[in-house]
Amino acid sequence: MSKFGLKILLYSKDGIRLGHLRRNVNIAHELSRLLPDTKFLFITDSPITHFFRLPINSTLLKLPTLVKIDEGLYTTISKKISNLNYISIKRSRAIREVVQQFSPNIFLVEHLPKGALGELTETLAYIRMNSPQTNTILGLRDIIGASETIVSHWRSEDIYSTMSEYYDLIIIYGCKDIYDPVAEYDFPEELRQKTRYCSYVCNGFIEDPISNTQFNSMFSKKRPFKVLVEGGGGSDAYFLMDVMLDAISYLGNAVTFNTFMIAGPFMPSEERRNLIRRSEGLPVVVKHMDKDSLKYLEHADLVVSMAGYNSVCEILKFGKKAIVIPRSGQGEEQKTRGRIFENLGLVSTITPENLGPKILAERILHKLNEKHKLYWNNVPNLNGASYTARLLLEQFYTDSIVQRKSLVNNMFKFI
Repeated sequence: MSKFGLKILLYSKDGIRLGHLRRNVNIAHELSRLLPDTKFLFITDSPITHFFRLPINSTLLKLPTLVKIDEGLYTTISKKISNLNYISIKRSRAIREVVQQFSPNIFLVEHLPKGALGELTETLAYIRMNSPQTNTILGLRDIIGASETIVSHWRSEDIYSTMSEYYDLIIIYGCKDIYDPVAEYDFPEELRQKTRYCSYVCNGFIEDPISNTQFNSMFSKKRPFKVLVEGGGGSDAYFLMDVMLDAISYLGNAVTFNTFMIAGPFMPSEERRNLIRRSEGLPVVVKHMDKDSLKYLEHADLVVSMAGYNSVCEILKFGKKAIVIPRSGQGEEQKTRGRIFENLGLVSTITPENLGPKILAERILHKLNEKHKLYWNNVPNLNGASYTARLLLEQFYTDSIVQRKSLVNNMFKFI
Protein backbone atom coordinates (compact mmCIF):
# COMPACT_ATOMS: atom_id res chain seq x y z
CA MET A 1 0.00 0.00 0.00
CA SER A 2 1.35 3.45 -0.93
CA LYS A 3 1.95 6.37 1.43
CA PHE A 4 -1.39 7.71 0.21
CA GLY A 5 -3.25 4.69 1.56
CA LEU A 6 -5.20 2.75 -1.04
CA LYS A 7 -4.43 3.02 -4.75
CA ILE A 8 -7.52 2.82 -6.95
CA LEU A 9 -7.51 2.53 -10.74
CA LEU A 10 -10.75 3.40 -12.59
CA TYR A 11 -11.33 2.54 -16.26
CA SER A 12 -14.08 3.93 -18.48
CA LYS A 13 -14.67 3.92 -22.23
CA ASP A 14 -16.52 7.18 -22.96
CA GLY A 15 -15.84 8.48 -26.46
CA ILE A 16 -18.39 11.25 -27.03
CA ARG A 17 -20.58 10.34 -24.06
CA LEU A 18 -20.35 11.46 -20.43
CA GLY A 19 -22.01 8.73 -18.39
CA HIS A 20 -19.29 6.17 -17.68
CA LEU A 21 -16.60 8.56 -16.46
CA ARG A 22 -19.25 10.50 -14.52
CA ARG A 23 -20.17 7.40 -12.50
CA ASN A 24 -16.52 6.59 -11.79
CA VAL A 25 -15.89 10.17 -10.67
CA ASN A 26 -18.94 10.15 -8.38
CA ILE A 27 -17.79 6.90 -6.77
CA ALA A 28 -14.22 8.19 -6.41
CA HIS A 29 -15.43 11.27 -4.54
CA GLU A 30 -17.21 9.02 -2.05
CA LEU A 31 -14.08 6.89 -1.65
CA SER A 32 -12.03 10.05 -1.10
CA ARG A 33 -14.48 11.20 1.55
CA LEU A 34 -14.18 7.87 3.39
CA LEU A 35 -10.39 7.59 2.95
CA PRO A 36 -8.90 11.04 2.20
CA ASP A 37 -5.40 9.63 1.54
CA THR A 38 -6.57 7.42 -1.31
CA LYS A 39 -4.69 7.84 -4.58
CA PHE A 40 -6.76 7.65 -7.80
CA LEU A 41 -5.73 7.00 -11.38
CA PHE A 42 -8.42 7.39 -14.04
CA ILE A 43 -8.09 5.75 -17.45
CA THR A 44 -10.49 7.17 -20.03
CA ASP A 45 -10.71 8.14 -23.68
CA SER A 46 -13.02 11.09 -23.04
CA PRO A 47 -11.73 14.15 -24.93
CA ILE A 48 -13.27 16.50 -22.33
CA THR A 49 -11.92 15.29 -19.01
CA HIS A 50 -11.91 18.93 -17.81
CA PHE A 51 -15.73 18.60 -17.64
CA PHE A 52 -15.39 16.75 -14.34
CA ARG A 53 -14.10 17.77 -10.93
CA LEU A 54 -11.74 14.97 -9.90
CA PRO A 55 -10.97 14.11 -6.26
CA ILE A 56 -7.69 15.21 -4.70
CA ASN A 57 -4.71 12.90 -5.29
CA SER A 58 -6.01 12.09 -8.78
CA THR A 59 -4.08 11.42 -11.99
CA LEU A 60 -5.62 10.81 -15.39
CA LEU A 61 -4.41 8.80 -18.37
CA LYS A 62 -6.06 9.95 -21.60
CA LEU A 63 -6.35 7.22 -24.25
CA PRO A 64 -6.93 7.86 -27.98
CA THR A 65 -10.67 8.38 -28.37
CA LEU A 66 -12.91 5.68 -29.83
CA VAL A 67 -16.58 6.19 -30.70
CA LYS A 68 -19.09 3.37 -30.41
CA ILE A 69 -21.21 2.81 -33.52
CA ASP A 70 -22.89 -0.45 -32.47
CA GLU A 71 -22.55 -3.22 -29.89
CA GLY A 72 -18.85 -4.13 -29.96
CA LEU A 73 -18.13 -1.88 -32.98
CA TYR A 74 -16.05 1.31 -32.81
CA THR A 75 -14.50 3.96 -34.96
CA THR A 76 -11.91 6.66 -34.34
CA ILE A 77 -12.43 10.42 -34.33
CA SER A 78 -8.77 11.12 -35.01
CA LYS A 79 -8.01 12.51 -38.47
CA LYS A 80 -4.29 11.84 -37.99
CA ILE A 81 -4.62 8.21 -36.90
CA SER A 82 -7.46 6.25 -38.48
CA ASN A 83 -6.01 2.73 -38.17
CA LEU A 84 -8.30 1.10 -35.60
CA ASN A 85 -5.98 -1.85 -35.03
CA TYR A 86 -3.05 0.44 -34.28
CA ILE A 87 -5.09 2.49 -31.81
CA SER A 88 -6.36 -0.66 -30.13
CA ILE A 89 -2.82 -1.98 -29.61
CA LYS A 90 -1.64 1.41 -28.36
CA ARG A 91 -4.50 1.65 -25.86
CA SER A 92 -4.03 -1.93 -24.65
CA ARG A 93 -0.30 -1.48 -24.04
CA ALA A 94 -0.82 1.80 -22.21
CA ILE A 95 -3.37 0.23 -19.85
CA ARG A 96 -1.18 -2.77 -19.08
CA GLU A 97 1.87 -0.59 -18.40
CA VAL A 98 -0.14 1.65 -16.07
CA VAL A 99 -1.36 -1.34 -14.07
CA GLN A 100 2.19 -2.71 -13.80
CA GLN A 101 3.58 0.62 -12.59
CA PHE A 102 0.66 1.76 -10.43
CA SER A 103 -0.01 -1.66 -8.82
CA PRO A 104 -3.56 -0.77 -7.70
CA ASN A 105 -5.34 -2.22 -4.71
CA ILE A 106 -8.66 -1.90 -6.53
CA PHE A 107 -9.26 -1.88 -10.29
CA LEU A 108 -12.81 -0.66 -11.05
CA VAL A 109 -13.88 -1.30 -14.65
CA GLU A 110 -16.95 0.55 -15.88
CA HIS A 111 -19.43 -1.10 -18.26
CA LEU A 112 -17.16 -3.13 -20.58
CA PRO A 113 -15.82 -6.37 -19.03
CA LYS A 114 -13.13 -6.73 -21.71
CA GLY A 115 -12.79 -3.03 -22.43
CA ALA A 116 -13.22 -1.56 -25.90
CA LEU A 117 -12.03 -3.98 -28.61
CA GLY A 118 -10.90 -6.41 -25.88
CA GLU A 119 -8.18 -4.02 -24.71
CA LEU A 120 -8.39 -5.12 -21.04
CA THR A 121 -7.94 -8.85 -21.67
CA GLU A 122 -4.14 -8.92 -21.30
CA THR A 123 -4.26 -6.59 -18.31
CA LEU A 124 -6.86 -8.70 -16.50
CA ALA A 125 -4.78 -11.84 -17.14
CA TYR A 126 -1.66 -10.06 -15.84
CA ILE A 127 -3.46 -9.05 -12.64
CA ARG A 128 -4.64 -12.61 -12.01
CA MET A 129 -1.12 -14.00 -12.47
CA ASN A 130 1.05 -11.27 -10.99
CA SER A 131 -0.97 -8.93 -8.79
CA PRO A 132 -2.92 -10.90 -6.15
CA GLN A 133 -3.32 -7.75 -4.03
CA THR A 134 -5.53 -6.18 -6.73
CA ASN A 135 -9.30 -6.57 -6.44
CA THR A 136 -10.88 -6.40 -9.91
CA ILE A 137 -14.41 -5.04 -9.83
CA LEU A 138 -16.87 -4.63 -12.70
CA GLY A 139 -19.50 -1.89 -12.48
CA LEU A 140 -22.59 -2.12 -14.72
CA ARG A 141 -25.52 0.24 -15.08
CA ASP A 142 -28.81 -1.60 -14.72
CA ILE A 143 -30.10 -1.25 -18.30
CA ILE A 144 -27.40 -1.99 -20.86
CA GLY A 145 -29.53 -2.60 -23.93
CA ALA A 146 -32.09 -4.99 -25.40
CA SER A 147 -31.82 -8.33 -23.60
CA GLU A 148 -31.50 -10.50 -26.71
CA THR A 149 -28.86 -8.19 -28.22
CA ILE A 150 -26.70 -8.09 -25.10
CA VAL A 151 -26.96 -11.83 -24.40
CA SER A 152 -26.08 -12.66 -28.02
CA HIS A 153 -23.09 -10.28 -27.97
CA TRP A 154 -21.82 -11.52 -24.60
CA ARG A 155 -22.04 -15.14 -25.73
CA SER A 156 -20.31 -14.56 -29.05
CA GLU A 157 -17.52 -12.51 -27.42
CA ASP A 158 -17.09 -14.87 -24.44
CA ILE A 159 -17.96 -12.06 -22.02
CA TYR A 160 -19.52 -14.37 -19.43
CA SER A 161 -16.27 -16.33 -19.10
CA THR A 162 -14.27 -13.10 -18.73
CA MET A 163 -16.59 -11.89 -15.98
CA SER A 164 -16.35 -15.23 -14.21
CA GLU A 165 -12.59 -15.71 -14.50
CA TYR A 166 -11.22 -12.22 -13.93
CA TYR A 167 -13.64 -10.29 -11.72
CA ASP A 168 -13.88 -10.65 -7.95
CA LEU A 169 -17.13 -8.71 -7.73
CA ILE A 170 -19.82 -7.37 -10.08
CA ILE A 171 -21.72 -4.28 -9.00
CA ILE A 172 -25.05 -3.27 -10.51
CA TYR A 173 -25.73 0.47 -10.41
CA GLY A 174 -29.46 0.08 -9.93
CA CYS A 175 -32.22 -1.62 -7.94
CA LYS A 176 -33.29 -5.20 -8.56
CA ASP A 177 -36.99 -4.43 -8.05
CA ILE A 178 -36.89 -1.81 -10.83
CA TYR A 179 -34.82 -3.67 -13.41
CA ASP A 180 -33.00 -6.95 -12.90
CA PRO A 181 -30.07 -7.31 -15.33
CA VAL A 182 -29.01 -10.59 -13.74
CA ALA A 183 -32.23 -12.12 -15.08
CA GLU A 184 -32.53 -9.98 -18.21
CA TYR A 185 -28.98 -10.74 -19.37
CA ASP A 186 -29.00 -14.38 -18.33
CA PHE A 187 -26.18 -14.35 -15.76
CA PRO A 188 -25.00 -17.91 -15.04
CA GLU A 189 -25.15 -19.03 -11.40
CA GLU A 190 -21.46 -18.37 -10.72
CA LEU A 191 -21.88 -14.72 -11.73
CA ARG A 192 -25.10 -14.35 -9.77
CA GLN A 193 -23.25 -15.35 -6.61
CA LYS A 194 -20.77 -12.47 -6.90
CA THR A 195 -23.19 -9.78 -8.09
CA ARG A 196 -24.37 -7.02 -5.76
CA TYR A 197 -26.94 -4.25 -6.30
CA CYS A 198 -25.80 -0.85 -5.04
CA SER A 199 -28.71 1.44 -6.07
CA TYR A 200 -28.39 4.35 -8.50
CA VAL A 201 -25.18 6.37 -8.70
CA CYS A 202 -26.07 10.04 -8.82
CA ASN A 203 -24.29 13.33 -8.39
CA GLY A 204 -26.13 15.81 -6.18
CA PHE A 205 -23.21 18.15 -5.53
CA ILE A 206 -23.40 21.63 -7.09
CA GLU A 207 -19.85 22.89 -7.41
CA ASP A 208 -20.57 26.46 -8.49
CA PRO A 209 -24.12 27.50 -7.47
CA ILE A 210 -25.86 30.35 -9.24
CA SER A 211 -28.48 32.62 -7.70
CA ASN A 212 -31.94 33.26 -9.17
CA THR A 213 -30.92 36.86 -9.84
CA GLN A 214 -27.78 35.84 -11.72
CA PHE A 215 -29.66 33.24 -13.70
CA ASN A 216 -32.60 35.44 -14.71
CA SER A 217 -30.22 38.21 -15.82
CA MET A 218 -29.31 36.05 -18.84
CA PHE A 219 -32.81 36.41 -20.33
CA SER A 220 -33.84 39.48 -22.33
CA LYS A 221 -37.55 38.79 -21.89
CA LYS A 222 -38.63 39.46 -18.30
CA ARG A 223 -40.49 36.25 -17.64
CA PRO A 224 -39.93 33.56 -15.01
CA PHE A 225 -37.54 30.78 -15.91
CA LYS A 226 -39.36 27.47 -15.89
CA VAL A 227 -38.06 25.01 -18.49
CA LEU A 228 -34.59 23.52 -18.81
CA VAL A 229 -33.73 21.51 -21.94
CA GLU A 230 -30.68 19.25 -21.79
CA GLY A 231 -29.26 16.47 -23.91
CA GLY A 232 -26.30 14.97 -22.07
CA GLY A 233 -23.08 15.29 -24.05
CA GLY A 234 -25.06 16.74 -26.94
CA SER A 235 -23.67 14.70 -29.82
CA ASP A 236 -27.16 13.50 -30.77
CA ALA A 237 -29.36 16.01 -28.91
CA TYR A 238 -30.04 18.35 -31.83
CA PHE A 239 -33.25 16.55 -32.85
CA LEU A 240 -34.73 17.21 -29.40
CA MET A 241 -33.73 20.88 -29.23
CA ASP A 242 -34.82 21.54 -32.81
CA VAL A 243 -38.31 20.23 -32.01
CA MET A 244 -38.31 22.20 -28.75
CA LEU A 245 -37.80 25.48 -30.62
CA ASP A 246 -40.66 24.54 -32.96
CA ALA A 247 -42.80 23.79 -29.90
CA ILE A 248 -42.09 27.24 -28.41
CA SER A 249 -42.99 28.86 -31.73
CA TYR A 250 -46.16 26.75 -31.93
CA LEU A 251 -47.28 27.98 -28.48
CA GLY A 252 -46.89 31.63 -29.51
CA ASN A 253 -48.53 33.93 -26.96
CA ALA A 254 -49.20 30.98 -24.64
CA VAL A 255 -45.51 31.06 -23.68
CA THR A 256 -45.28 32.99 -20.44
CA PHE A 257 -41.95 31.53 -19.33
CA ASN A 258 -38.28 31.47 -20.27
CA THR A 259 -36.50 28.36 -21.50
CA PHE A 260 -32.81 27.56 -21.06
CA MET A 261 -31.21 25.11 -23.51
CA ILE A 262 -27.90 23.45 -22.76
CA ALA A 263 -25.94 22.50 -25.87
CA GLY A 264 -23.58 19.87 -24.49
CA PRO A 265 -19.83 19.81 -25.14
CA PHE A 266 -20.11 17.30 -28.02
CA MET A 267 -22.79 19.08 -30.01
CA PRO A 268 -21.29 20.04 -33.40
CA SER A 269 -20.66 23.78 -33.62
CA GLU A 270 -22.77 24.13 -36.77
CA GLU A 271 -25.79 22.62 -34.99
CA ARG A 272 -25.23 24.84 -31.97
CA ARG A 273 -25.02 27.98 -34.11
CA ASN A 274 -28.23 26.99 -35.86
CA LEU A 275 -30.04 26.61 -32.53
CA ILE A 276 -28.80 30.04 -31.40
CA ARG A 277 -29.93 31.60 -34.68
CA ARG A 278 -33.36 29.97 -34.49
CA SER A 279 -33.83 31.05 -30.86
CA GLU A 280 -33.59 34.76 -31.72
CA GLY A 281 -36.83 36.52 -30.87
CA LEU A 282 -38.01 33.62 -28.69
CA PRO A 283 -37.93 33.49 -24.87
CA VAL A 284 -35.10 30.98 -25.13
CA VAL A 285 -31.40 31.13 -24.25
CA VAL A 286 -29.08 28.56 -25.83
CA LYS A 287 -25.77 28.11 -24.08
CA HIS A 288 -22.79 25.93 -24.90
CA MET A 289 -21.79 24.05 -21.79
CA ASP A 290 -18.35 22.61 -21.04
CA LYS A 291 -19.01 22.13 -17.34
CA ASP A 292 -21.64 20.30 -15.31
CA SER A 293 -25.14 21.81 -15.53
CA LEU A 294 -26.60 20.85 -12.16
CA LYS A 295 -26.65 24.48 -11.01
CA TYR A 296 -29.21 25.21 -13.75
CA LEU A 297 -31.29 22.10 -13.15
CA GLU A 298 -31.73 23.20 -9.55
CA HIS A 299 -33.73 26.28 -10.67
CA ALA A 300 -36.02 24.59 -13.22
CA ASP A 301 -39.71 23.80 -12.73
CA LEU A 302 -39.68 21.37 -15.64
CA VAL A 303 -36.84 19.49 -17.33
CA VAL A 304 -37.04 18.31 -20.94
CA SER A 305 -34.27 15.81 -21.42
CA MET A 306 -33.03 12.72 -23.16
CA ALA A 307 -33.43 9.53 -21.12
CA GLY A 308 -29.82 8.81 -20.22
CA TYR A 309 -28.97 7.12 -16.91
CA ASN A 310 -27.34 10.16 -15.30
CA SER A 311 -29.87 12.66 -16.63
CA VAL A 312 -32.83 10.72 -15.21
CA CYS A 313 -31.08 10.13 -11.88
CA GLU A 314 -30.29 13.83 -11.49
CA ILE A 315 -33.87 14.80 -12.35
CA LEU A 316 -35.11 12.50 -9.60
CA LYS A 317 -32.43 13.67 -7.16
CA PHE A 318 -33.72 17.24 -7.44
CA GLY A 319 -37.38 16.16 -7.53
CA LYS A 320 -38.19 17.86 -10.85
CA LYS A 321 -41.11 17.44 -13.19
CA ALA A 322 -39.72 15.92 -16.36
CA ILE A 323 -40.45 15.02 -19.95
CA VAL A 324 -37.89 12.56 -21.30
CA ILE A 325 -37.28 11.65 -24.93
CA PRO A 326 -35.21 8.47 -25.42
CA ARG A 327 -32.33 8.50 -27.85
CA SER A 328 -33.36 7.60 -31.39
CA GLY A 329 -31.57 5.01 -33.49
CA GLN A 330 -30.18 1.67 -32.36
CA GLY A 331 -30.34 0.41 -28.81
CA GLU A 332 -33.24 0.03 -26.40
CA GLU A 333 -31.55 1.31 -23.26
CA GLN A 334 -33.16 4.76 -23.08
CA LYS A 335 -36.55 3.56 -24.35
CA THR A 336 -36.62 0.91 -21.63
CA ARG A 337 -35.61 3.43 -18.95
CA GLY A 338 -38.21 5.94 -20.12
CA ARG A 339 -40.96 3.31 -20.08
CA ILE A 340 -40.03 1.96 -16.63
CA PHE A 341 -39.81 5.34 -14.92
CA GLU A 342 -42.98 6.59 -16.59
CA ASN A 343 -44.82 3.52 -15.26
CA LEU A 344 -43.52 4.44 -11.80
CA GLY A 345 -45.08 7.91 -12.18
CA LEU A 346 -41.69 9.65 -12.06
CA VAL A 347 -41.36 11.07 -15.60
CA SER A 348 -43.44 11.63 -18.70
CA THR A 349 -42.03 9.98 -21.83
CA ILE A 350 -42.40 10.80 -25.52
CA THR A 351 -40.84 8.26 -27.86
CA PRO A 352 -38.69 9.65 -30.72
CA GLU A 353 -41.12 8.44 -33.38
CA ASN A 354 -43.97 10.35 -31.67
CA LEU A 355 -42.02 13.51 -30.97
CA GLY A 356 -43.33 16.61 -32.73
CA PRO A 357 -43.85 20.33 -31.96
CA LYS A 358 -47.57 20.02 -31.16
CA ILE A 359 -47.36 17.03 -28.83
CA LEU A 360 -44.28 18.44 -27.06
CA ALA A 361 -45.90 21.87 -26.64
CA GLU A 362 -49.07 20.38 -25.22
CA ARG A 363 -47.13 18.10 -22.87
CA ILE A 364 -45.07 21.06 -21.60
CA LEU A 365 -48.15 23.13 -20.76
CA HIS A 366 -49.78 20.15 -19.10
CA LYS A 367 -46.73 19.38 -16.95
CA LEU A 368 -46.25 23.02 -15.95
CA ASN A 369 -49.90 23.44 -14.96
CA GLU A 370 -50.42 20.15 -13.15
CA LYS A 371 -49.89 19.80 -9.45
CA HIS A 372 -46.55 18.10 -8.92
CA LYS A 373 -47.43 14.45 -8.41
CA LEU A 374 -44.00 12.90 -8.10
CA TYR A 375 -44.60 9.52 -6.50
CA TRP A 376 -41.93 9.81 -3.82
CA ASN A 377 -42.51 6.25 -2.64
CA ASN A 378 -41.46 5.10 -6.13
CA VAL A 379 -38.24 7.12 -6.29
CA PRO A 380 -35.39 4.58 -6.17
CA ASN A 381 -32.45 4.87 -3.82
CA LEU A 382 -30.02 7.37 -5.35
CA ASN A 383 -27.14 6.87 -2.89
CA GLY A 384 -25.38 4.34 -5.09
CA ALA A 385 -22.03 6.16 -5.07
CA SER A 386 -21.86 5.90 -1.28
CA TYR A 387 -23.00 2.26 -1.22
CA THR A 388 -20.53 1.33 -3.96
CA ALA A 389 -17.61 3.03 -2.21
CA ARG A 390 -18.34 1.17 1.02
CA LEU A 391 -18.76 -2.14 -0.79
CA LEU A 392 -15.44 -1.70 -2.63
CA LEU A 393 -13.63 -1.08 0.65
CA GLU A 394 -15.41 -3.93 2.38
CA GLN A 395 -14.50 -6.28 -0.47
CA PHE A 396 -10.86 -5.19 -0.47
CA TYR A 397 -10.32 -5.42 3.27
CA THR A 398 -12.18 -8.74 3.52
CA ASP A 399 -10.05 -10.23 0.73
CA SER A 400 -6.90 -8.82 2.33
CA ILE A 401 -7.72 -10.56 5.63
CA VAL A 402 -8.41 -13.82 3.81
CA GLN A 403 -5.12 -13.54 1.91
CA ARG A 404 -3.18 -12.83 5.13
CA LYS A 405 -4.83 -15.78 6.91
CA SER A 406 -4.01 -18.03 3.96
CA LEU A 407 -0.40 -16.85 4.03
CA VAL A 408 -0.12 -17.49 7.78
CA ASN A 409 -1.69 -20.95 7.43
CA ASN A 410 0.75 -21.85 4.67
CA MET A 411 3.66 -20.68 6.82
CA PHE A 412 2.60 -22.91 9.73
CA LYS A 413 2.53 -25.95 7.46
CA PHE A 414 6.32 -25.84 7.34
CA ILE A 415 6.88 -25.42 11.10
